[in-house]
Amino acid sequence: MSAYDLIVIGGGPGGYVAAIRAAQLGGKVLLIEKDKVGGTCLNRGCIPTKALIASIKLFEKIKKAESFGITSPTPTIDWAKIVERKDQIVAKIVKVVKFLLKKNRVEVIQGEGAIVGPGQVKVGSRDVQSQAIILATGSVPASIPGIILDGQQFVSSDEMLDLKAVPPKLDVVGGGVIGLHFAYIFATLGSEVTIYEALPDILAGVDEEVVALVKRQLKRKKIEVKAGTKFTKEMSCGKTLICVGRKPAQKEITVNEKMETITPGVYAIGDLVAKKMFAHVAYEQGVIAAENAMGKDRTYNYDCVPYAIYTNPEIAGVGLTSTEAGPTAKIGKFPYAALGIAQAMGEIEGFIKVIADKDNKLLGVHIIGEEATTLIGAATLALKNGLKVNQLAETFQAHPSYPEGLHEASLATLGLTIHTA
Repeated sequence: MSAYDLIVIGGGPGGYVAAIRAAQLGGKVLLIEKDKVGGTCLNRGCIPTKALIASIKLFEKIKKAESFGITSPTPTIDWAKIVERKDQIVAKIVKVVKFLLKKNRVEVIQGEGAIVGPGQVKVGSRDVQSQAIILATGSVPASIPGIILDGQQFVSSDEMLDLKAVPPKLDVVGGGVIGLHFAYIFATLGSEVTIYEALPDILAGVDEEVVALVKRQLKRKKIEVKAGTKFTKEMSCGKTLICVGRKPAQKEITVNEKMETITPGVYAIGDLVAKKMFAHVAYEQGVIAAENAMGKDRTYNYDCVPYAIYTNPEIAGVGLTSTEAGPTAKIGKFPYAALGIAQAMGEIEGFIKVIADKDNKLLGVHIIGEEATTLIGAATLALKNGLKVNQLAETFQAHPSYPEGLHEASLATLGLTIHTA
């Protein structure tokens, strides 16, 4: 029976990162993956959707070329080439992950691993053992009672990524991040899109003012939103994307702040146990679990988890929303239209919102606008390190730049903004 210091079951974002970190710490590591390394995020989620969105955003930009003083032929979409580009990008990154695993001397077995005893795992006909095991088996798409995903009329995001043609009409069932991404992509390509959301509003957990602007943008794109509506199969237009969230791939598992399960020597990470199913959460939990498995003492909490949504314009946030912060919170907003760089780049829609408590402690930052997903990095760093909003206000930024908006929004919480009335 082969012996290892650590066995990781599942090669998605959390799993492969955990394997690499344990190997960096000197461990003999085995990674078991039944499909492709990189998991859902790399192969069927985060990366392929962003590759499609990159093509769509460029298409939109080219259509506005005349307003920038550039005359060009009317652009057209070659959907097959867009999908081909997406596939090439995914294949390239999968190859890089394989290289990193090999470089760090992580042994990889393709197959399904199952714990059969203390420190013992079975993969096919092979038995292996380890001092520690990390479960990183991820999640699967959630379903709706009474609707079977047949890959034709009712599809998951997996099938949407590989459609052979753009559908004339599309139902998007689920008004979360995945739903918004696909609604944006296919509405831009010409599909007649309707979003169905069972909850009272779309984008649960996102700041209310951001959601309000998103809904106005969706209306301009002629995307109909039916919130507070329970979708049934009889309502299908002929092509229906079911994206009502994801659920753990295994039975419910609980962990402590060290990512330990109740079974000694067994850890669990990522979508399998996460309160927030983000790849970046899985990355960090993978590192923490691996380090603890190798003898360190690390903990994880959800106090400072940013999110990013790649619509046009982008959306990002970290920390408390206005409602969560309560009526005593101080709020500063700065519109993109007042930013010189936004005017120069023709990207004037959106705003940056900074939330602080009465003692100026930073509580949250929410952004909708160009480069929001980049800007949120600075806000996350500030929140993670307990900065006060006056410290952000005292840190001036390069001109002209989008970070000036974060500076001005911070000033606004103190009643000191310069470039808005």
